[in-house]
This record gives sequence, structure tokens and C-alpha cells, in this order.
Amino acid sequence: MSPTASGGANEGALAWTEQPLPAGMDAVTLTSAGDALVIGAWAPDRPNPHLLVLRDRDLAEVDVVGKTPYAAVARWLSVASRDGQIVAVGGARGGAHANVRWTVWAGDLGGHPPRLVEQPQPFGVFGGWGAGDLTGIAFAGTDPVVAGAWQSSRTGNDVSLWFRSGDRWKRQDSTGSPLGSTPRALNGARFITSTGDGLALAGSVTDLGTGSIASVPALWMAPGAHGPWTLVRLPASQPIAEAHAARCEGDTCLAVGADGGTLAVWDVRGSTVARVATPAFTVAEKHTVPPPTRIHGTDLIAMPGTILQRGSSGWRQRSGPPGVPIASAAVGDTLYVATTDGGGRGRLWSARP
Repeated sequence: MSPTASGGANEGALAWTEQPLPAGMDAVTLTSAGDALVIGAWAPDRPNPHLLVLRDRDLAEVDVVGKTPYAAVARWLSVASRDGQIVAVGGARGGAHANVRWTVWAGDLGGHPPRLVEQPQPFGVFGGWGAGDLTGIAFAGTDPVVAGAWQSSRTGNDVSLWFRSGDRWKRQDSTGSPLGSTPRALNGARFITSTGDGLALAGSVTDLGTGSIASVPALWMAPGAHGPWTLVRLPASQPIAEAHAARCEGDTCLAVGADGGTLAVWDVRGSTVARVATPAFTVAEKHTVPPPTRIHGTDLIAMPGTILQRGSSGWRQRSGPPGVPIASAAVGDTLYVATTDGGGRGRLWSARP
């Protein structure tokens, strides 16, 4: 999965430092929480899911309290933080058909001690007939929202949202809304992020009614947890393209993804979209480009072997950490990147661009 860059060799070395994790844990997710980095980790021995907080050079473990059998073997899909509150989604395959059994969690990083506790749900909330995969979790203001897929009452699967009331989650019907699929267009989201008070979803629309099938990269944006939702199609040159992730502030997003197997980047400002020229990097099949980060007004995108850094004169290629990036986050002036190596281990690295 080596990148092919049109600009040649990396233009500036970064001093990467590996952050060792306890007990052979793998880094799975990264989330910034004020002056701290929240690390969703996975350990080889049960219970598998762990949550760590790195503040300055101090690494502390959050008390993770599972209540159901699948909680003990869950792997983090998504972790989100807002004003000390933290929510998470994990999954583990099981049952006769080896479908993913989803678990949802909530906690407080400022507690004594900090804790993340599973919120057990009836099986039919995230599973059963009509269920698709979950995408992730994010805060819209103070409201956590889970995104995923569910069978449409019209065609295929809709992009679906779940909202929390107390300790229970309830799915909102998306059919007929911009999140819902139609006989001419199938919607699919693979990433959710906060825009502040609202949300953005990144994914693709599969067009069926044009005489040929095309996958068009897309963002769905809403100013609040309950919408209204707007679909923004992103320009692509190839028939198979998809938005993988985005970093957003209000109605302004920097989205990343793949256009026919090549890195694609888009600036989105409301309904105005511009394709951003970048060095050419190959995005291998099944590889997801992590969401961009931002440090001191500079955008950063983690690619295998390279950090793309955007300044006033365009993109600069800086050396990346070893391995394939799976997550990135910025805390202060420090960039953190989680990578997987050839053996599948999740390692954590930091540098100051």
C-alpha cells in the first residue's frame, strides 16, 4: 500500500515518537478531548476493550465497565467526546450467522474515577431483521447520535440515526428524507462527525437510474441532531468513488476519500464544493483514509509513509510514521497517528509538524 506521490520524495522529516501502550494493547481509535488524547485500545486477553487517556506525558486508564457477554470482547468502532462526556460504540461477531453484536457505552472523563459504562439494549435496537452495520457515534451539541444503516421501507438500506433517551436508544425512520434511499439512488454513510451543534456524514450515493451504475462521493450535513439534512454530492472523475471521512466546523468541511483508487480531497462550504488538488496517492482497496486534522490553521492528512500538510502555498509532504494510518487526532500542537503494521498490531505515534 505504498503511496505514489506526484511531488517526489518527502519534503520534510518529522520526528516521530512511539507511545507504548500497556499490556500489549493495540490502538484502535483516537479522539481529542480538550488537552487530552482518548485512545480506544484492544487487548489480547479478556476483557478486550480498554480506554486510555494521554495528557501531556501521563497515560491513565479509564474504568471500562461491561454488562453483557459481548461487551467483554468488543472492538471499538467509534469513540466521541464533548465537554468531558464520552460515548462509544463497539462490536464483536457472534451468534449462528456471525453478525456483529453492537454495544453502546457512555461515561464521564471527569469522574472519580473516570468511567465508561455499557448501556445494554434490547437485541432489536441495533440487530435483527433489517439491520445493517453501524457507522459510528458523534455529538451534535450535547446530544450523542449513532449512525448506521437499516432496511428502507422503499428500496435497499437507508442511512439511519439512533437517538438516546436516558439509557435507551431509538432509531429514527429515514425513508423519504435526504438520508433515505430511492429506486434510483442508494445511500450509504461510512463516517459520522460533529460540526459543533450539527452533524456531517461521509459516504457515497450509488446512482442506478442513469443507464450505468456509478458510486458518487457524498456528504450529508445537518445544523442540528434532528436535521434538516442536506445531501452534497462531491465531484469525482471515476465511476467508483467515495468520501471516507471529514473534519468539519459549522457548515465548512474538509473531506477525504478515494476517486477510482486515488486520494481525493474536497473543500465543502455549505452547498459550495471544490475539488482540492493534491499529490497523487494510491488508496488501496479496503483502506480508509483517516479524517484530516488541523493544527495552527494547517490541515494534515495521514497517508502511508507520508503526512500531507497544507499551507498557503499548497501541499507539503512530510515523513509519516511506520505502518498504515488507521486513525489520527490533534491535541494542541501535537499530531497523533495510530497505524497498523504487517502483523496487524495497532501502534501509536506522535510528532509536532
